[in-house]
Amino acid sequence: MNVQNIKVVLLYNEDGQISHGDAQDLLAVQYTVTAAQHIHDALAGLGYSVQKVAVRDSLGDLENALQNYSRNDTFIFDNCDGFRGDNQAAVEVIRLIEAMGFKHTGAPADAIALCIDKGRAKRRLIECDIPTPRFQVFDAVPGGCELEFPLIVKPLVEDASMGIDLNSVVTNLPDLRARVDYVVAEYEQPAIVEEFIIGRELAVAMLGNQEIEILPIAEDDYSSIPNPLEQLLTYESKWKVDSPYYQIASRIPAALTRLDEQTIRAAAAASFRAMGLRDLGRVDIRFRDGIPFVIDINELPDLSPEGGFWHSAEAAGLTYPQTIERILRLALQREGWID
Repeated sequence: MNVQNIKVVLLYNEDGQISHGDAQDLLAVQYTVTAAQHIHDALAGLGYSVQKVAVRDSLGDLENALQNYSRNDTFIFDNCDGFRGDNQAAVEVIRLIEAMGFKHTGAPADAIALCIDKGRAKRRLIECDIPTPRFQVFDAVPGGCELEFPLIVKPLVEDASMGIDLNSVVTNLPDLRARVDYVVAEYEQPAIVEEFIIGRELAVAMLGNQEIEILPIAEDDYSSIPNPLEQLLTYESKWKVDSPYYQIASRIPAALTRLDEQTIRAAAAASFRAMGLRDLGRVDIRFRDGIPFVIDINELPDLSPEGGFWHSAEAAGLTYPQTIERILRLALQREGWID
């Protein structure tokens, strides 16, 4: 099929509220709208026929909106990372468009569900012999814990560092209990508790399907934070511009030996395949003593010009529009729409 004959629907979530969590989390949820506009402008500037379709409060409304498009010539560019303020509900949106017969960029619904649930994701990593920190999941305040301190406590199914602040790293049982209680009550979901790996933090962005292209590896620069237990990407470091932790700098490419880089690239690619990702993805790693501990897998990383995914693509020589087009063309090729 000629790309000039393909209509692109850019799907994104437009939320006015969040279903749970801290009120400040709405900043991250609503940023998807801004990212969608950048993606739209990039594709339109390259000559693609692209229209934005927002996911709001009703799957029925979304279904009605998509009925105006043909499955034969309309391809969906997915930038929907939630539904009605709920990160986990993004799966419902993708299940709907797949049931309607539309093809789309990015991971299928089952892979998205796997990545969102951090406990399931880590069990899959363990099954595939991919290093990841030891963990436990608690749906109530624990009486004890089998893990070794320090530990980090996170909401089980959130992303964008929601629910993560400097109190998330705990060094004793009373603080662990208090933090689990906070997560369960505030975020209305279980807490995942991991052994906190003190080491280098790396982000590995990838493009591809049968063959995976690993973009230049980024490293978060924590040199200005002397306490190793505070060297983490908190919510405020990503979203609160008045915070001293805001926009922790990244080094791209990270300074790695050839052997270390090979080890990290292998772990990232293995994680991509283990989770069933397609077209794009990002894997976050804590690297210590030559071991790449996978701490997060993002099937839909931030695709805005401010996001780390494009900064890695930029280091590989791609412009922002080229990066967005590359994602689309990988999906079109995967589905046999173009050569």
